Amino acid sequence: MKAKKLQLFYGIVRICSFLLLMTVIIQCTGPTGPMGPKGNDGQDGLDGLDGINYTSSVIYDVAPSEWTGDVDGYYVSLNVPEITDEIYYTGAVLVYKLIEIDPKSFNLLPYTYVDNALTIYMDFDAYVGFIDLIYKEVFEGVNDTPAPAGLMSFKIVIIEGIPLATLKTMVNINDFAAVSRFLKIDNGNSNIQ
Repeated sequence: MKAKKLQLFYGIVRICSFLLLMTVIIQCTGPTGPMGPKGNDGQDGLDGLDGINYTSSVIYDVAPSEWTGDVDGYYVSLNVPEITDEIYYTGAVLVYKLIEIDPKSFNLLPYTYVDNALTIYMDFDAYVGFIDLIYKEVFEGVNDTPAPAGLMSFKIVIIEGIPLATLKTMVNINDFAAVSRFLKIDNGNSNIQ
């Protein structure tokens, strides 16, 4: 019986200690104190261009005779001296194809057009100093690329100091008009090759 009384006593002591501790913790909060001193600003992140235009845009017209290839695809290399080592490693290169259907638009490469059994692919590979354009058609699962019959126009946008992954977080690169506004590309002064 003495053991039961001792157990009961220690149980009551524990409960009372817990309640006393909770009362002290609750009573320790008071009114909000005065505002502390203003802290230093953190380092600014990349939030857009600072008004200096680090881009150039060039339109290349590719004649049918410039393409080489066969039914497996046609290729053309364009000399683009604006693609320097610095651009290649720390910048971005975007290529858009002019679509001559109303309303006219520039579509970002790689570009895929599917119409029933026909699939048209356009892509590019960028290198220091030049770009390879790739044109391919597949009909019912078989390579069936005809030689390009008409002039094709491509707008190449070269961006200094903003890697492509960063640029994608800043603007929808699929929308040429948005890219043009964001990078302040002056379409009237673009070089035509």
